[in-house]
Amino acid sequence: MVIKDIDRDQIDFISRTLKATPVAHIDHFTPEKCGTADLVCEESAGGSSKIVKITGCPNKGATVSVLLRGSNQLVLEEADRSLHDALCVVRALVKKRSLVPGGACVEMEVAH
Repeated sequence: MVIKDIDRDQIDFISRTLKATPVAHIDHFTPEKCGTADLVCEESAGGSSKIVKITGCPNKGATVSVLLRGSNQLVLEEADRSLHDALCVVRALVKKRSLVPGGACVEMEVAH
């Protein structure tokens, strides 16, 4: 299956997921540059929008997609910010294996 109209920032993500190599021109296309997946299908995401669903990727666990939907642009942007904040917290916990609870606990410990 050929998927066209991919945003430039998503090419690297999809290439790593499928273990494929991006090809800029058809003359450079070889079988070694193709990726593999069990199923690639285009599904309706409500209304006229569609999404491409790729399952059975060889690089399982390396990448993940999160589909955000909202009733209007403001709700969608707020959901995007909230997801970004949550992912930053997880990244910080993975980098530095420590956690300080909120609610002024640090100040209370210093006062204690």
